[in-house]
Amino acid sequence: MRVCSFFFGVLFLLSGSMAPSAPGPGHYPYQDIGDGRKATEVVLTLVDGVAVDHEGNIYISHRSKNRIRKIDKDGIITTIAGNGKAGFGGDHGPALKATFNFPAGLCLDQKGNLFVADRNNHRVRRIDVAGTVTTVAGTGIPDMGGDDGPAIQAHLNYPSDLVCDGKGNLYISDRSNNRIRKVDSQGVITTVAGLGLPEFGGDFGPAVDAFLKYPFGIDLDAQGNLYIADRGNNRIRKVDTQGIITTVAGDGTHFFSGDYGPATRASLAYPTDVAVDPRGNLYIADRNNNRIRKVDSLGIMTTVMGIGKYEYNGDNEIASETTLHLPFALAHHPDGKLIIVDRNHFRVRSMDFKTHALATVAGNGKSWFRGDGGPGMGATLEFPSGIGIDSKGNIIFSDKMSNRLRFIDRKGFIYTLAGSGHLGNEGDGGPVSKASLYLPDAMVVDRKDNIYFISPQGSSKFVRKIDAQGRITRFAGNGVLGDTGDGGPAVLASFGMIKDLAVDGEGNVYLADLTQRKIRKVDSRGIVSTLALDHWQKIADEEIHPNGIAVNASGEIFVSDSGSSKIRKIDRNQNVTTFAGTGAFEDSGDGGPAIEAGIRSPGGLIFSPDGELFVAEETSHRIRKIDKEGNILLVAGIGVAGYSGDGGPATRAQLKSPYRMVFDREGNLYFSD
Repeated sequence: MRVCSFFFGVLFLLSGSMAPSAPGPGHYPYQDIGDGRKATEVVLTLVDGVAVDHEGNIYISHRSKNRIRKIDKDGIITTIAGNGKAGFGGDHGPALKATFNFPAGLCLDQKGNLFVADRNNHRVRRIDVAGTVTTVAGTGIPDMGGDDGPAIQAHLNYPSDLVCDGKGNLYISDRSNNRIRKVDSQGVITTVAGLGLPEFGGDFGPAVDAFLKYPFGIDLDAQGNLYIADRGNNRIRKVDTQGIITTVAGDGTHFFSGDYGPATRASLAYPTDVAVDPRGNLYIADRNNNRIRKVDSLGIMTTVMGIGKYEYNGDNEIASETTLHLPFALAHHPDGKLIIVDRNHFRVRSMDFKTHALATVAGNGKSWFRGDGGPGMGATLEFPSGIGIDSKGNIIFSDKMSNRLRFIDRKGFIYTLAGSGHLGNEGDGGPVSKASLYLPDAMVVDRKDNIYFISPQGSSKFVRKIDAQGRITRFAGNGVLGDTGDGGPAVLASFGMIKDLAVDGEGNVYLADLTQRKIRKVDSRGIVSTLALDHWQKIADEEIHPNGIAVNASGEIFVSDSGSSKIRKIDRNQNVTTFAGTGAFEDSGDGGPAIEAGIRSPGGLIFSPDGELFVAEETSHRIRKIDKEGNILLVAGIGVAGYSGDGGPATRAQLKSPYRMVFDREGNLYFSD
């Protein structure tokens, strides 16, 4: 079996003869990240966090490069932590030799120590003033637990942001646990807000009894009040010094409205960060509205930056007349400026509070997209995700952060299939080359070479279709979060966060809706329905968390249920049974019956041509298969995140969060890594 792996934006072949020779060492354009140069001259993709010290040095978490970088007062950028590889390692040694895994939020304490939310390692790490890195919270297991004990023995689940106070306390936005945690000066962790369920409720009561929904950015004011970007609820929440929670901005609707009125009656759209200035004014990264909003000390909402459009229109404009594209993170500069991560403009920018003038402090606005027309091995990719193969043997994949679908032909050369590179959902009814795509994700190709792929819109996701003639249309989803529309056209139905797609031999498309916890079907007529809704509770005490989906040759549907660590089967009569997994969050059982094995958070699923089910275990960094006798076997990965092993047995290679998979007609497996 040959395996093809896409590793963090660069295409590699583990073995096989499809691709022509790759460039030699030192010739890949992604290797030069710009250290030692002016920060405005370098490429910055996927910056997730920002912090500023009292001298005006700016620190950013460069997620796509797994590095922490510093922009000094002279505008020179350097790497201060991270060797660029994805993984976990290096504690108690030099930060430059350590490995991180999608670093996110940052904060600085009064001693100058820098704290990093090492998101996909489910840890918080500290870089001290001597440049040594250590873990201060998290075991590396994505779970909830450990309150009232040592933080390094507690579980975190995708920590997204941090804030340090003046008393040695560290606050953590524990995103997927739907909680805000606190590590005190003695290293003891507690929950200060959130019950753990992704819902809304609890205002005017104790914050520990309230609901948050995927909280993101956090900040503290001078009095010690905590502000939370309650992203999934489209609100900003405040926890006062007595532990009481209230909403201070946002009415819960994903929309833009309410300027010049009470902030609690205004609408926000997926706010990702908050920052409080010394006067108590609250600034909000209103991400999907492409604006920075301000709530003054009287509770009045205004827009201070952004007009809602995303086409870049330059610096030195008045802030209220400029454009932003998914503003993501905020920080205050001691010179009286607001620092903004303008994420999809690939820049870090500043806004002067006095003059409202803008300037770029880092990033040249370019992405790493390149390589079309050349060997796939020499191209750079930006978070490849969905993957499929058409009838001609072309490997088609979503190059997510470049907003394109690309393909590798049978000679190993790479080209763009769809997308102009501009982020958007425009162009339906026209040619794919002129359409704009919006972070295309999971995809599937049917027998007629129609391509279906997922894109976000607002707080939900929808599906677009590219037919064999190259026309793009909307296939399913109206862009409104929900689960309505059964029995009617799929384009008018509402969905949540569609995680995966599958198609059967009759042209029916199946959608795994993670947040609505349902399997939806769009038949060949374009009519949507929900599958097996009445059967789930017969086999489980909790709702499903569909994370991946596949259909076998008999039309039976298989679902990876990440919430229960099991794989479910839906037969043609919509009866639901457990096909694999004991429910234990562990890796166990290789060589034995799959029903008795531990499967840690199963993800993508795919059937091989001979009917074996392959399972991508994202958090275990492995791929396993369930043979036709029902036994589970290891196929690839050693269980440690990283990139190594090319040219050797797949079972001895390191993988990093494998997810999407596809087989070609010869039985070779390809996956995005």
